[in-house]
Amino acid sequence: MSLLFLMRFRRSLVLLSIGAVFLTLTSNPVTATIVIPPEFEEMAAKSDFVVRGRVDRMTSELVAKDDSRKIYTRVKVEVLEIIAGTPPEDLVLVCLGGRVGDEELIVDGAPVFRVGEESIFFVRRNGRALSPLYSMSYGHYPIRTDSATKRRYVARQNEVPLESVAEVAQPLLEGPAAHAESVRRVKANALSPTDFAEKIKAVVSRRNTTIDANH
Repeated sequence: MSLLFLMRFRRSLVLLSIGAVFLTLTSNPVTATIVIPPEFEEMAAKSDFVVRGRVDRMTSELVAKDDSRKIYTRVKVEVLEIIAGTPPEDLVLVCLGGRVGDEELIVDGAPVFRVGEESIFFVRRNGRALSPLYSMSYGHYPIRTDSATKRRYVARQNEVPLESVAEVAQPLLEGPAAHAESVRRVKANALSPTDFAEKIKAVVSRRNTTIDANH
């Protein structure tokens, strides 16, 4: 995965690229991130595990080491369904970013979590990467309820209803464009949590069958 990560933390601007680090100064805590969208089968097969869960609580802490100051947020997830792989008994996602007092670290492109929200999480390298989810926001699928029909459906991080797994590989729209697309979509056509989970399981099953056949 190609990743260009631009992060500003209060007074510091850090540009991280594979094999390169640049440091300059700024007073504006703005961030930008460019992530190449993954193919659905790639994400399903290469995630360490996939779960449907509910965010139970979130806590942020400031970590200072030498001249570095970073904020990490720990997101406790109540696992409601194991879709693929084996998650730990207590699932806590470790995310770069958050707020402690009057200091805030914002990582643009990172998944956004809310206490009480139910989602499907594609977890990869939790605690060992910038984001605990596969391809950052591309690995986070909030579950919503259609107010008219009460039907539950899967949305992307930008709230656009997910109608097909092929849409996983499409760039995430932002701002007014994302809102307009969300309004345009017919929620009845979006995948249900069960539909999405079954498609994930099918990919993992094919991968496991291939691995077994090669041994």
